Amino acid sequence: QSPIERIFPVEMEVKGKEKLPSLGLMIVMDRSGSKSGQKIVLARESAARSVELLRDDDTFGFIAFDDQVWEVIPVDELKDKEAAIEKILSVSAAGGTDIFPGMKKAYEDLADLKLQRKHIILLTDGQSPMPPDYEDVISTGKNNNITMSTVAIGSDADRGLLEDLAESGGGRFYDVVDESTVPSILARETSMMTRPYIDDNPFYLTLGGVPV
Repeated sequence: QSPIERIFPVEMEVKGKEKLPSLGLMIVMDRSGSKSGQKIVLARESAARSVELLRDDDTFGFIAFDDQVWEVIPVDELKDKEAAIEKILSVSAAGGTDIFPGMKKAYEDLADLKLQRKHIILLTDGQSPMPPDYEDVISTGKNNNITMSTVAIGSDADRGLLEDLAESGGGRFYDVVDESTVPSILARETSMMTRPYIDDNPFYLTLGGVPV
């Protein structure tokens, strides 16, 4: 959806969409007071861009958190992108930072959905304590085919925790120094989950053709 895409002599959209996997995407976004100003603007823009990349029959949910959980868009089939984007862009920055409740709710919301891919993207620029059983939530989620990627924004984010969450969650960790790259990161994450080129089957490396 850029000027370059429009002038390309090739199709950017994947053909045969009936073969694409069903997807449930949850974005869990830190809206604490430390994200006021440009940070919250870029975070909202990132989430909105992800919505634009989804298909109309994809499932989507959006949670904002500070020291409380705000269910901005309950997880459901995405029927009205413009309405979803409008709600995301209305989120303001305020409050403290408590990562776990929002993350846990995202896992709970996706758990029972009958979808081929279920993915969470967690964005935060802060730090917060995690309860002892947080790893159980992620482990149970993996058994329900849920993966999670994390995005650490700025120097105050708990990089160690977020990297561990992504590794345990079977996703990717992004350490963001330049906040302007956040929209492209979320666009990449969303595109990876909506495309058929991801091989969900195990890959085993074998050694062959080695001279004796």
